[in-house]
Amino acid sequence: MIGTIRKALYAIENNTVLSAIKKGFLLVIPVVLTGSFALLLLNFPAAAYQDFLAAFGGGILVSFLNFIIDSTTGFLSLYLVLAISYFYSDALAGENFTLRIVSMVAACACFIASFGGEGGSLTLSCFGTTGVFTAMVCSVLATRLFFALDLGAFRRYRSYSAGNDIHFRSSMSAILPVAVCIVVFAVGNLLLQKLFHVGNLNDLISGLLFRAFGGLRQEPGNGVVFLLLLDLLWVFGIHGGNALDPVAQTVFADGASAGVISKSFLDNFAVLGGSGATLCLVLALLIVSRQKGSRQLAYSAAPLALFNINEILVFGLPVVLNPVLAVPFILTPIVSMLVSYAAVISGWMPAVQATVNWTTPVFFSGYLATGSWKGSAVQLVTVALGTLIYLPFVRLSEHIQEGREDYLIHELTAHFRDQEQSGGRPRYLERNGSLGIIAKGIVSQLRTDVRADAIPVFYQPQVDADGRVVGAEALLRWEFGGSRLYPPLVVALAQEDGCFQDLTWSILNTVCRDIPALRRQFGDHIHVSMNIVADQLDNQTFTERVIHLSEELGVCQNLVLEVTEETSLANLPNITANIERFGACGIVLAIDDFSMGQTSLNYLRNNRFRYVKLDGGLVLQVLENSRSREIIGSITALGNSLGFQVIAEFVESVAIRDALLELGCTMFQGYLYSPAVPLAELLSFALPAVLADEGEGPNRPPPAPGI
Repeated sequence: MIGTIRKALYAIENNTVLSAIKKGFLLVIPVVLTGSFALLLLNFPAAAYQDFLAAFGGGILVSFLNFIIDSTTGFLSLYLVLAISYFYSDALAGENFTLRIVSMVAACACFIASFGGEGGSLTLSCFGTTGVFTAMVCSVLATRLFFALDLGAFRRYRSYSAGNDIHFRSSMSAILPVAVCIVVFAVGNLLLQKLFHVGNLNDLISGLLFRAFGGLRQEPGNGVVFLLLLDLLWVFGIHGGNALDPVAQTVFADGASAGVISKSFLDNFAVLGGSGATLCLVLALLIVSRQKGSRQLAYSAAPLALFNINEILVFGLPVVLNPVLAVPFILTPIVSMLVSYAAVISGWMPAVQATVNWTTPVFFSGYLATGSWKGSAVQLVTVALGTLIYLPFVRLSEHIQEGREDYLIHELTAHFRDQEQSGGRPRYLERNGSLGIIAKGIVSQLRTDVRADAIPVFYQPQVDADGRVVGAEALLRWEFGGSRLYPPLVVALAQEDGCFQDLTWSILNTVCRDIPALRRQFGDHIHVSMNIVADQLDNQTFTERVIHLSEELGVCQNLVLEVTEETSLANLPNITANIERFGACGIVLAIDDFSMGQTSLNYLRNNRFRYVKLDGGLVLQVLENSRSREIIGSITALGNSLGFQVIAEFVESVAIRDALLELGCTMFQGYLYSPAVPLAELLSFALPAVLADEGEGPNRPPPAPGI
């Protein structure tokens, strides 16, 4: 069952439409929160404060706050069209960013075209919360239509104008698709007016929603349906409060005729802490959550939840597209409403008579709405009851989240390995699906660990023909969420994020500080190698920093820098000078994964590399493939003549070692001797007893490459 939920989450997050809508709302959260804070400041329920606002500067503060509200939530639908279209166009536009921008502008124009009133009028209120539904529909349909026309029907009829500006030419080529999109939506709006006698799509949707409630204002049925729809929209990433605001203002209008369940009643007794009664969720997280990130998020969201602002928690936890938390998120407000309704019907709590703004703090709002302490008491009971409802679902959600993280890491690693074998270099941090989400989480933790100098380094011993440890390779063995990640994936994400240089320095610092202990155990001539890339070897600042650190710690004669042959050493202007600079202070270099590449041979001719590590694929094939044996024999012979030492990786059996000995290779690294181990284990290293009898080495899984 849990596995099914994880797969469902993975599928939902990778649905392009749902993902675009969710991320569109995420993108406008700063705008929504800015407007919410301004509304909170404008309507804070304190008489002295309200008098101050009205009196200061002749009401200038009131005007200032209203300007902020109008410019944020007043144009929310327009911002939402741009945001959703931005994400939805990602996969459609490819790397053509200009075309992506044009599609966003086209979607915006189509949204405006679909909002003409019956008389052809267009009011600014259309762009506020009332137009959220239309914004979602138009942003998806208009973006899809634009790309269908631009990349399909009108591809051969594009208008290419003369000019040197590529953006001008791209814009001109999109004239026909944009024009057709706007015409289609304008015609669609006219058809709605003629067929359904409504002003626009939003009026049609609002009318349908209004009919769904039946007008039974004094009965709890309407309240249950409204809350169910409100929170269900939130679960799918849609700001339910904004989307259903027209319904709330109409069906649950405050006033003497509103009955028990009015808008103020729902605001103050059903959605405590915001939609989903998220104040209860905050308390449940603080009580039972074992995840550090969730508890920190709860602490951050708690002050806002008291004022019924919940966007940070709903999208940050997230509740959105979370089938486990969706259950209490929908159930708790309904239960809270029914309990409060029963308190009124029974005569214990007075009915809500005063209109209290939704930003009024919890418990204070209950007193103001009813004029009695009993209103606050009922709120306290519903908060406690709602917290109890949330508790088991929070624990279950965290349990699923932990397993889901492992699942996504497995998917990410499998995808990376496939790309690695095909020679691709995927960019995960630019993705909007599940792989992008887990990649961003990994990089965030990696950066934290790098800053804290908490990157674990293991060492795999390098052994000579007599079984003596003569060297070691430093390998990255970093964990995320309790799982050790595939090192090349960590390196690729660090390079994409830009923290690879800091990661390298963290490892280098550890290696240089560990060398003295290895020297005391294995002798002054032991060498310890770590991997770098060619760009770093070409960097003069990097060179000077490495030299300064190694000289400061007195480890120059023991440090080896490995550069993989997969990275081209050609056309790098400073590399020769930097190699000579390293050599002058005693730091030697090695070529990793060597297989007779021409670039590396040029440097070997000039004695610039002390060690050459054989390509692991050659070593593993030495028993079965005669060509691999010939290549290895040639490399070892070349080493004897040019004065470099050959090291064989992936030595996993005595038979492989003996074959390498016959070919002249006398330094070995692999699972026959030991996997990569922490420093303490390497210091107590002893040759496996089975090797003394010329038997097989320990049966271990294949080694993982590392940095």
